[in-house]
Amino acid sequence: MAISNLDTAQALFVGQGDLIIFDEINNYATANFASLVNPKSLGQVVEDSTNWTGDDVSVDEIRDEQGDLITATVGAGTLAFECDLASTSQTMIQTFLKGAALAGSAIPSVFGSGSGTGVTATGFGTELPVVVRPIAWLNDEKKRLIIFPKAKITANLSNSDKLMRVHLNVLAEYVDTTNLKTAVIVDAGKAAV
Repeated sequence: MAISNLDTAQALFVGQGDLIIFDEINNYATANFASLVNPKSLGQVVEDSTNWTGDDVSVDEIRDEQGDLITATVGAGTLAFECDLASTSQTMIQTFLKGAALAGSAIPSVFGSGSGTGVTATGFGTELPVVVRPIAWLNDEKKRLIIFPKAKITANLSNSDKLMRVHLNVLAEYVDTTNLKTAVIVDAGKAAV
């Protein structure tokens, strides 16, 4: 019997070259790749903060009184990751922490004298910081990406090494249509961005 390789050429997914978020999708029943619109890079992500946090598939064994395996039930795992965004800009706080822009003219200057002209402020902490949007993780060469078309993204502020950051937890939610699945891996062939 001749044995051939299942994989004719290895396709490795190494590193994290960028994280891209897209606009919300309103109807997943009709969504496809064209529904992934307005891609935006999440900018600088703190080194070593991008970690795969998905749960492995679970197997529960059912045994007889002698300890022999009768059968097993299998539970699906999860697809998830976390990361820390370096930017705590008004945009990042509004997007991920459900912040609301406050009227700049009503804010007194806290940096010296003046009326506060040009001051911007975002209030947060009153809404649950959860958004559901497509997100993509690009490899270090930006030639392969993993897309979660329906990602539940939760956020909070964290502080480490004297840097305040936006900590994201990303969990792929179930999608099963002709055009999209819970996760999609894409090979661009050349640099994707």
